[in-house]
Amino acid sequence: MNGSVAQALSGHSNLSDDYVAFRDAATAALGEHLTAHIRHAIAETHGLASEVPAGDAPAVCLDYARRMPFEHTAITDEEAKAVVSAIGEQRYVALSVVAALADAECRAERVDLVGLVDTAK
Repeated sequence: MNGSVAQALSGHSNLSDDYVAFRDAATAALGEHLTAHIRHAIAETHGLASEVPAGDAPAVCLDYARRMPFEHTAITDEEAKAVVSAIGEQRYVALSVVAALADAECRAERVDLVGLVDTAK
């Protein structure tokens, strides 16, 4: 998936390539399955249609992801520790990165960032 942010950066190949590589590294660290569920949860939060991934994901991870776009400052240490307990510290960090990037992608899509960049050229 390229996403609006990567498309908006496409005129800046190093930036675009670095963004995609960073996003792909976070996905690899979290795992494709959980990444798909996190991206879906974020898209739902933004009111964007997204295909429901197959299988299940830990509810604590999905709850955390749904709070990231609009309530990230209200997430408690206990909530974060519950996610770490469920998936481990490294995957928790990856989940946070995946959620943040998914949030950025959704926001970029909602304002047509690609169109705005094309108009500015």
